[in-house]
This record gives sequence, structure tokens and C-alpha cells, in this order.
Amino acid sequence: MDKDYADKIAAGYTEKIFGFALSKTMNTDKAEELASRIIFDVYTSLLKIGSVNNIDGYIYRVSGNVYARFVDEEVRGRHISLDEVRMPCGHDFTDDFEKDEIYIRLRREVSYLGKTQREIVVMHYFQKLKQHEIAERLNIPLGTVKWHLHDARNQLKKNMEGIKMREKGTLGFNPVKLDIGYSGNPNPDGYGPSYYFKKLISQNIAYAAYHEPKTITEIAEEVGVSAAFVEDEVAHLEENGFIDKTAGNKYQTNIFISEPTKEMYEAKHELYKKYAKIICEKYIPLVFDAAKNYKANNIYVPEDDLNFLNWTAVAYSCKHKFWFKSDADAHNTKYRVKHKDGGEYIALAWVINDFKIGYDKKDKYAVPNNMTRIGEHIYSWQLTSCYDNRTNDANDNKTEDYEYLYEYITGKITKIPEHADKFKRLFDKGYIVDKGGSEYVNMIVFKESENDFRSLMPVPPEELKKVGDEFDSEMLKINKPQYPAHMQELCRMWNSNCLANQDLIAYIFEILVNDGSLKPLTDNQKYSVNTIMFCNTLPK
Repeated sequence: MDKDYADKIAAGYTEKIFGFALSKTMNTDKAEELASRIIFDVYTSLLKIGSVNNIDGYIYRVSGNVYARFVDEEVRGRHISLDEVRMPCGHDFTDDFEKDEIYIRLRREVSYLGKTQREIVVMHYFQKLKQHEIAERLNIPLGTVKWHLHDARNQLKKNMEGIKMREKGTLGFNPVKLDIGYSGNPNPDGYGPSYYFKKLISQNIAYAAYHEPKTITEIAEEVGVSAAFVEDEVAHLEENGFIDKTAGNKYQTNIFISEPTKEMYEAKHELYKKYAKIICEKYIPLVFDAAKNYKANNIYVPEDDLNFLNWTAVAYSCKHKFWFKSDADAHNTKYRVKHKDGGEYIALAWVINDFKIGYDKKDKYAVPNNMTRIGEHIYSWQLTSCYDNRTNDANDNKTEDYEYLYEYITGKITKIPEHADKFKRLFDKGYIVDKGGSEYVNMIVFKESENDFRSLMPVPPEELKKVGDEFDSEMLKINKPQYPAHMQELCRMWNSNCLANQDLIAYIFEILVNDGSLKPLTDNQKYSVNTIMFCNTLPK
């Protein structure tokens, strides 16, 4: 037979042959091995012969012969009648493949059963164990085994006969993708929740069990995979504090997942513009006035550039001085989860969407990180926006970076080979800059505590408290519909003190840059803008 024609036949029967192999072995790994042997024999034999009148019958005969040899290899020493696996050469392979499809569908339906029920069904129907033997092996009452078999039969019958159509969720063919973050403290190695959600299936399991508690079977149906895969992943997420077990053997995700609509984005965009304008008019001039006294207040400013300090002073003040409702701090304690790896935080996630809105929210208005780092000699604060050139990766903002800078300021590291790696890191980060052969520290440094710096920043006028209440109310009205019942209290707290929302800072920056109040940053300044290090020594 012509090689191209043989290739076409072998390729066309690959799925049917695998279905045949799976129905015979009831094991995926063995089915793959058997199918590969059959395809090899079919292909090589076709090359040796001319035409074939009944290709279905021919391939099925080859498949039966290969399976016979396969069984002989697998079960040597156990009597098996090989006649049972050989079929007449006139058998229609397609008919058998359709029967195999039923077996495959049955196995798929069994895979959606819960763990205990699935084990009982496999032991009874596939391993041929008696009910009392199953009860002894699983150490459960005989009556429990009987109930599970009865319930499983009913479920399988309904699904197989079409009396009950399986209501699969859309996540199986249209999975969500989550952007994972946190509010609080990561584990000692700096890893937050994104470490546990690298796999798409983990993200979709979390999403499937978010809006209401679900059983393992319900989660499996929603994500379109076997319950066996879901069980292990749910156990892993539960162990690490991202899913809680509830009544009725159900599970619910405790991550604060946001899924705003296009309309929500656009409504909040208008609010941000409105309230950013008010802050720029009523508060920012006070910040600029306070920043002018930086030398008297023990603030180091690179190259004495007041504009550079103003950028950071605006970001820090807007983030820290608009907390009018102290009870809102409860979300930093009540809702933080103590994780097995040592982290303590609220896990956050945003559903990544691709719908178009009337403004560039990702590049212009995103403020993804507001971070503090605490070391032996330092405390630091940093906010990331589109105006800097730093990575958005929180793991790249390392505590040791500031410790190295402190060692440089205090003369504990010098340019000797042993300190080369520390110097390289500081220059790579842009925290030390060489300009015309002269080095300088390229960061705002304050020679007191973080609380002392906060006290230097101006208190907002009393009238802004009422403005803040109005903003909170409007934001809660927009955001509330996207969160399930168990996240409503956290949603309320998260929509308190919205004037301190870090996303609002991007809108404030935009106004100040456009009206010239803030001048453009140099390339060097973009490395460390909106960053402050607090320690007991100022750079010279």
C-alpha cells in the first residue's frame, strides 16, 4: 500500500484505536501503551499489503490480535481464554468504537462522583468485590456501602440516559485567569498567595467555590475535570488557608475576589477624577508647604531636588492621612489569615478581563503595590505607579536592599571584592547613582521613625471628612454587587476611607503633572520615586 495512504488511515483510526484500548484495559497508561502497539502493527502491516476491502474489519482484527498478545504478557500464569478478545474479521470497527464511547462516557461520569462513592463503585463494578468486602476494606458500615451504591446507580443512570443533563459550568471550556495579590505580611521568604496559584486549575477551583459553598463533585462539574484532581487541589488550598470547609462537606473560597464589570470601571473612573480634583484643590498645597522645610526636618533629598520630594510626599500623605474611620483598620486584623507558611494576610484576586473601556486603566491608573519592609536597621515604604520604571513584582522589593543601602550610608560596606554583590544590587536597583564620577544615594531618607514622618505631613481640612463619607458611600454602592455574602463585611470595610485608596493617587498625579505642579522625573529618579527609607543616619 502507498505510504501516504497508510499514514492517512493510521491517523484516521488513532482515536478509535485508543477507545478500543481504553475499553479493554480500563487504565489510561495501559491504554496508551496498547494503542501505540496496535497503531504500529496496523501501519507496518498496511505497508506490506495492497488494497483492503473492509478496512474496519481488518483494523479490528489486528487490534484483537495485538490485544491478545498484550493480555498474555500482562497476566502470565493466570488462565484467560484469548478467544474472548478475538472477533470475526467481518466485524465493523466503527460499531465497536461506538460501544467503547459508551464505556468512556461511563468512566467519565464515575470520575465526577465524590471520593468515597467513586471508590465503592470501582471496587464493586470493576474490581468485582462484594459489598461486605468493600465495607471491610474501607472500614465503614455495610449499610453505608449499600446506600452509596444505590445513590451512585441512580446518578449514573440519569446522566447516561439523559434524564438529567449534566449542568457543566463554563469554566471547563472558558476558564478565568486571576491576578493574585495580598494585603498584609507574606511568609518569611517573601512569598504571597500567587505562589499557590500558579496553575490555572487552582485559580478556577478557587473561583468555582467563591460565590457559594460547593461539594467536590459540584466544583469538579464547574471546572470540567475529574473529582480526583479537584480533591487533591482543594485539600492543598484548604491546608494553606485559601479555602474553608463548611457544613455538608462543602467548600468555600476565602480569597477576596473582585470581578468588576465594564460599567463599574467606568463609574469608578468618574468618581476618582471628581475626588482627585477636590484633593488637589483642598489638600495638596498643604503638602507642598510642609515639604519645603525638609532640611530642618532631617529629610535627605537627592540633589536637593524639592520636586522629587514633592512626588513622594504627595503619595505618602494621600495614602496615610485620609484614614478618618479608625474602625476600618479591622480588616487588617480580623480578616487576615495566618497561613501555614508563616504569612499573615488577606488574599486578594482580580479576574483578568479583556473588555474595552473608555480609558487606559492598566497603564495610566494602576497602582498595584503599596509596600513596607522592616529590617534590623531600617523601615521602608514604597508605592508603585506608571510614573516609575520599577518592576511591579513585590518580591523584587527586598528588605536586604535597604539594609545594604544603610550599610553604604554608614560606611559598613566599601568597594572591596567581598562587597561587590551588594554594590551591584544597589546600582542595579538605582538606589545608588554615579553622576560625573561622583556617587550619591538616590532615595528619600528620613532620620526618624515612620510615625514621626507621618506627623510632619499636614492633617486634611475638616471639610474633607464629609467629602470622604460621600466618596465611601458612592464606592460601596458600585462595588457591593460583585461580592458574595461571606465577603460583604470585608467589602464594606474595604470601601471605607476611600480617599486613602492608592488607586486614587494615580489620578492625583495626573492632575498635578498636567497643571505643572509636579515636574517630570529624570530617568534616575524613576528608580526610587515614591520610596522612603527610615533609619538613624542620613547620607552625607
